[in-house]
Amino acid sequence: MGMGNILLLSQVIAFLVSFLGSFFIFIPVSINLQEFDGHCLLGAKGTWNFSSGNVMLMDIKWGLHSDCGFSIFIGIVAMILSVFFIVWQSVNLFKNTDSSWVDAFVTCVICIIMCLLLFICSLILSVGYHRWCKTLTGYNSPFSRCEETEMNEFIIDSNIYTRNMFSELNMAQFGAWLCWICWLVLSVLSLIKVYQYHKKEAFLSSMNRERQRLLQSVGHRDPMVL
Repeated sequence: MGMGNILLLSQVIAFLVSFLGSFFIFIPVSINLQEFDGHCLLGAKGTWNFSSGNVMLMDIKWGLHSDCGFSIFIGIVAMILSVFFIVWQSVNLFKNTDSSWVDAFVTCVICIIMCLLLFICSLILSVGYHRWCKTLTGYNSPFSRCEETEMNEFIIDSNIYTRNMFSELNMAQFGAWLCWICWLVLSVLSLIKVYQYHKKEAFLSSMNRERQRLLQSVGHRDPMVL
């Protein structure tokens, strides 16, 4: 297997992992939004108060809905792009062909952009979850760790279901960072492929110049005198 096929196979594998990882982003966040009645937990704050003999979280200031919306959007985009590139690169791999320089350059740009967007998405999920977790384990809280909230109801609202919150947000973080690593690898592989095309073009240009020089040298040679 040539170097080009190894790069192509590596890209297909990375896109496949990204495709699987994308489901861990938008599905848990979407379910969490539904279970919390459309409220986004990322960066949410509140205070613990005694109510009917129980300690409940009150005066909640929910996180920005755009944070959850952005995470869902990036997850769906990563899934769609991964499917597209899996099919396209698999066809090239099966036919033992490769993309053109323009295709490789466009792929490189897309990979770099997605890498940056997924990094932002991962930070939003991780930082937002950390702030929410800090609220859950803060002053007057009955919980010392976020994991303890997994099977407890601590919000007075019949439309809010909190029991799967910890698992959902951790899955979303896992999926986001996994996809970011995949697209980071894809960015590096794409840059290598573009560099190879550039190196090949430079080599062909050098060979063409040498050929033209030799032809000109032969064409201007003085005739032999007998």
